[in-house]
Amino acid sequence: MRTILLAFILFFNGCTYLLRCQTLQLKITNISEQKGQLCIAFFDSDEGFKAEKTCYELKIDKSRVKLHELLVEIPFHLGRFGVSVLDDANFDGKMQYNLLCIPREGFGFSDYYHRGIHKPSFSDFAFYLEKNDVKNVTIRMKYF
Repeated sequence: MRTILLAFILFFNGCTYLLRCQTLQLKITNISEQKGQLCIAFFDSDEGFKAEKTCYELKIDKSRVKLHELLVEIPFHLGRFGVSVLDDANFDGKMQYNLLCIPREGFGFSDYYHRGIHKPSFSDFAFYLEKNDVKNVTIRMKYF
């Protein structure tokens, strides 16, 4: 019985390693010097992005930001993803808007600098993370 249990544990750990041996390197630039946190959201579909249903989330205190930039390295699994970042100045995890519905906090998307006033589509900032890949993604923050 112990042998079977040990074999299962080793097999499961090996499978987990194989599923997560890709690396995502995020370079977040143009970060303001305000206090707060960066909320990094990972999406794996257009439907998930529209519904704001993430497949993974990460929050990083802005004390780690140096010269308006932050580098983050994350082991991740295979697939098509898009990453959005919110500069959450008040630690509430939500975008704040003014009376004209213009964002009061900064935001950015993976390898896509948003120029319009409407929300982008998932395909605008989506990328593929392939087997054994080290993917470099730049996110340039935008503020109004």
